[in-house]
Amino acid sequence: MKQYLKIFVHTEINRVNRLLEEGWELIDTSKVLYPDGGEGMEYHLGLPAETRVKQLMEIIRMYEKYGFKSDLIHDFAESKKEDLLSYTTEPELDMPETPVTRFLTLYEEAVNGKSVKYYKRKMHPFNDPALDYMDIDM
Repeated sequence: MKQYLKIFVHTEINRVNRLLEEGWELIDTSKVLYPDGGEGMEYHLGLPAETRVKQLMEIIRMYEKYGFKSDLIHDFAESKKEDLLSYTTEPELDMPETPVTRFLTLYEEAVNGKSVKYYKRKMHPFNDPALDYMDIDM
């Protein structure tokens, strides 16, 4: 059975057509009899869950395009008093899951379909003389 996040009943055909263009689906129609003897048609529309997921993914991709993903991750780590540079996806030292690594793992799985594991760095990049700079793409 199709899962709808919202159900909407409307009689105005232009509004119905606009909603259909936005991904809503026509579930049913019903005839309406008005007190003055007139008739009309009600359109029962549903917003499918997969349509809303697609819309949200478009929003997330726009956030990523303009750098808000990095801002989100940085600000979230800062709020949890965690240092992002102490983590890596390269196998180094095992570490317990933290609120930030839990969020990063969830984000990558939900948004990109990737399974990512985070490790503790053996040496923080600021303390590693072999590194002149650190390039982190999150």
